[in-house]
Amino acid sequence: MTVPGNQRFILAVQLTQPERFREIFGEAIVKFAYVDMTYDIQLLSEVLLQKYQCYGSIASSYFGRWYRVFSPKASLMSFDMAEQIPLLQEVGTAKMHELLITNFGQATGSRQNFRLLILPAPELLDEKSINQAIDDALKLAADASLLLHGNQTREILQRLIEQDQLQCYFQPIFSLADQKIVGYEALSRGPVDSVFYTADALFTAARQFGMTQVLEFACLKQAINWLTDIPKHLWISVNLGPELFMSHEFQQYLSNPYIKPLLSRIVFELTEHLPIESAVKLHSVMADFRNNGLKLSLDDTGCGFFDMTTVEELRPAIVKLCITVVSRIGRKDGVEREMSETIRAITALGGQTLGEGVENAYQAEVLKRCGATLVQGNFFGLPKPAKELFLTERL
Repeated sequence: MTVPGNQRFILAVQLTQPERFREIFGEAIVKFAYVDMTYDIQLLSEVLLQKYQCYGSIASSYFGRWYRVFSPKASLMSFDMAEQIPLLQEVGTAKMHELLITNFGQATGSRQNFRLLILPAPELLDEKSINQAIDDALKLAADASLLLHGNQTREILQRLIEQDQLQCYFQPIFSLADQKIVGYEALSRGPVDSVFYTADALFTAARQFGMTQVLEFACLKQAINWLTDIPKHLWISVNLGPELFMSHEFQQYLSNPYIKPLLSRIVFELTEHLPIESAVKLHSVMADFRNNGLKLSLDDTGCGFFDMTTVEELRPAIVKLCITVVSRIGRKDGVEREMSETIRAITALGGQTLGEGVENAYQAEVLKRCGATLVQGNFFGLPKPAKELFLTERL
């Protein structure tokens, strides 16, 4: 059948060698596993696609392949699928790893290869057309980079972290009222001459090897160490994911006598790289956070898993509008009205709005007119190495 209207997409999960399960467990066990896997992938899809319109449940042509059709749905904050697809694939892949271990145990589940893909749906949504689209996408995916494979890559990443070889960059954050710097966002890079120079390469590798939290914590601590060199009237924003935010190790770090005096100059930016399946889980942590005068920011709101529901639940001090949202200014009708409504709602909840990825004066002007108070982006200043910005000799 032909489905008119908005573009549909497919969430597809493909085991690379499903026959290995039969070899290991036998046909009878695989039949039971097939039922359990289908049920669990259905639950995974509900978490992953919670902000989308889904059509039907998880379907499966055979053990080893599952798929579900979905599309974006209208909301106050429009989502850009070009931004969404990599995020959905990364988060879905991490959750699929957990699912395999749960179903087949650590030894077997952790060694099963699979692909989780988000791809445009064919015009005809019949089983044959969908399977052909998945087959075509898998052929393309087979040509993906081999950068993130092997123990050698893991050892290099671990050495960067343990030997403090990460590079700290800072990008200025401006007040729109007077266009003066009020703070900086801390960003991390690997050594200039390494394959891990970019943040994408660093954090993609960390996810591959289960080192995301370790890398985030190392970057966060390195950035905070620079505060003593940054003028005292300025604050910094440092990134962390929900898991690190709720960890005992992070809470201990905040109570460190050396760190406590610096906390009033730090905004902890909760990233959207992992879905917050229930913001309620964060409430007790948030209560302690606020009671100690700590400030929270939500990153990339409107592009990932964060939306106004999350803002209402967490009441952050700063809400960062996604780069994609800002880039629509001047290119799409209704953006200014939509942005004004969003910023008004954020302000009513007691938060400030920061426009991220500002590339020109017109975008800054519209953001100010809509009620945003803070901005950052190439128009105001590129990220620069901390050493270059603050002219400090670091050993």
